[in-house]
Amino acid sequence: MLLSTRIALFVSLAFILAFGSLAVIGLQRETLAAQPYTRIAIAGQEALWREILHTETRRLSMLRERIVADTAVTEAFRKEDLPTLRRLALNWTQPWLTSGELSDLQILDHQGRIIVASSALAEPPRLLDISTIAAILDGQEPTGIRQVSSDGFRIVAAKRYEAWDGTPTVLAIGSKASGPLKSFAEAMNAESYLVSTRGRLVEGTESQLWQKLDLTFPQRIGSVQQAEVDDRLYAVTAIPLADISAGSAGLLVAAQDATESLRALDRLTMLTVIVMAVVAILTVGGLYFYLRYSFNPLRRAVTILAALARGDTSATLVRRSDDEIGQIASAITELRHNLVALNEARRQRELQRRRQERFVRRQMESLAETLEPGAREEVLGDLGRIVAATKGGSEPVEDIDPIARLIREDDQLGPIAAVLQQMSGRVVDQHRRLSELVARLREALVRETQLATLQQELAIARDLQRSVLPADFPERPTFAVKGLMQSANEVGGDFYDFFERGDGKLVFVIADVSGKGVPAAFFMAISRTLLKAIALFENDPAVCVRQLNDLLVVDNDQMMFVTLVFGVFDPRTGHVDYVNAGHSAPIRVSPNGGVSVVPEDSDMAVAVMDAVEFTSHSIDLSPGEMIVLYTDGVSEAFNAEGDQFGETRLLSALEGFRDVSGPDAVAQGILSTVKSFENGVHQSDDITLLVVRFSGPAQSPAPSRPLEALAGEG
Repeated sequence: MLLSTRIALFVSLAFILAFGSLAVIGLQRETLAAQPYTRIAIAGQEALWREILHTETRRLSMLRERIVADTAVTEAFRKEDLPTLRRLALNWTQPWLTSGELSDLQILDHQGRIIVASSALAEPPRLLDISTIAAILDGQEPTGIRQVSSDGFRIVAAKRYEAWDGTPTVLAIGSKASGPLKSFAEAMNAESYLVSTRGRLVEGTESQLWQKLDLTFPQRIGSVQQAEVDDRLYAVTAIPLADISAGSAGLLVAAQDATESLRALDRLTMLTVIVMAVVAILTVGGLYFYLRYSFNPLRRAVTILAALARGDTSATLVRRSDDEIGQIASAITELRHNLVALNEARRQRELQRRRQERFVRRQMESLAETLEPGAREEVLGDLGRIVAATKGGSEPVEDIDPIARLIREDDQLGPIAAVLQQMSGRVVDQHRRLSELVARLREALVRETQLATLQQELAIARDLQRSVLPADFPERPTFAVKGLMQSANEVGGDFYDFFERGDGKLVFVIADVSGKGVPAAFFMAISRTLLKAIALFENDPAVCVRQLNDLLVVDNDQMMFVTLVFGVFDPRTGHVDYVNAGHSAPIRVSPNGGVSVVPEDSDMAVAVMDAVEFTSHSIDLSPGEMIVLYTDGVSEAFNAEGDQFGETRLLSALEGFRDVSGPDAVAQGILSTVKSFENGVHQSDDITLLVVRFSGPAQSPAPSRPLEALAGEG
């Protein structure tokens, strides 16, 4: 963008900001100037309404005093003669009621109940509320306006009256607000309305105009607004109404036709805006054309500078004035002479640089012969790139190596600096490679020693872990059991166990510790040892698991947990009591090959939190039926395509073993099926299986065995 255009835009923005600020200031000034007149108008309307209201309440007060002074009314009231009292009250108020100037006469007790009312309605609206009645009974004589119903205001005058049934009463006289409202409208020469505190129109002189105005007014404060209805402009004033009880009764709204004055004000505002816009356009346009004319010599000077920058020293500029632009022309002429001299000096320096390059190259070629073959070839290659750079290639500077860039930037010292940099880099690089080689050899020796030690320790840990697993259990006449475990790493977190107790029952468990590796193996060993010690002396599986949970949760800083299925199998009946603590559900395999998952909810895993109660479940195995327990290493095995083995494939595999009778064959078959599914993929988790088969009840009870021998066998 040209400088003249930028200056014109800047001045235009300045004009716009200035005119905008003036417009905002003017509008604000008009608003501030109108506020005193608005307050005066609101105050005048309030004074007019108070005067009209005072006239009406004074008339009501006179009628009230005349009724109070009537001895016949007072005597009937004291005798509590309601028929006579209503007749006398109607005699006083009938002329006023007929003319419509009076709406009601009421005598109320201290609780606000109407004793006498001149209204023909069964339940006329009360002219006073409880708080106002209490104030009147204290000696006050309030007068004013009150909204007695959703569709009516009343002008009320009240006073304390005679006692009725031993309690004081209040005499209240009310008239409709339509009369004072019309008087106010005539005095203001405007349409007037009474609005409730909820903003709803109650009474008005022109309801259709109110609907068209469609305005919202703030409560309890006076306000002035403008509204346009049918091409007419109205000045709408709202003043708050004070209730007879000193509260807020609503708003008195006056809508006055001010079309002529408001239209004139709008025309004056529009004329002011048009004049300001015309002045701004003329000023900015004149400035733009003046700047374009004044900057023409400067644009010619910029064209000459561009030609000199391209190396064209034949372009000339004639000085035509003595101002700043003329001085720029003289400076450009001097610059042209300097560029011509500089080009000649550059040509001489280029010849000298080439002679230096040939000398340095010959010296470096001689030194390169003393280096090792690889370094010699690198140095000669660098020399070749230096020669190419000093001759000036056609490729961009970004595509040339750092040595060539250095020479391009410094024609005289570049070759020497590049060669020294290259030679020092070779020496430093060779020294660094030797140091790194020695350090790596030392580190390799240390790691090899550590690896051998670690492998030996892991082998010992693996052997120890396998040694704690129960050995193959000899098949009994009534049952057979088989367990196997294949760890994903050297040591794993899964375990299983089974042993016979002194009562002839088989105790079995399969578990999966959170995590993998050595920590999981340690936690597994602790869990197995504690559970076996508890199970030797406790019959209820739920109590055993609860005691194990209470022992493991203490000082469990690593937040490890274990899922397990722990059960007690009675080989004489086939009855199994077991607890499932967050583990995969057991699978039942019937003699005819039917497979089903035991359907019940599992409890929380062990060692998650203390004071957890566990639930015992029971199943009864039929002769020849097996129960299969497994860890998630079976169901969560993956193949090369990322598919999961899953519970469905496990159930299908078990259905295929219907002709296999022994738990050993079933466990080995499942393991073989999982390995075939993985098809060489690295095992992701420990695979653990435990199969218990119920052969059938024994013909004669088996002899009991000592508890110590059973513990040693497990």
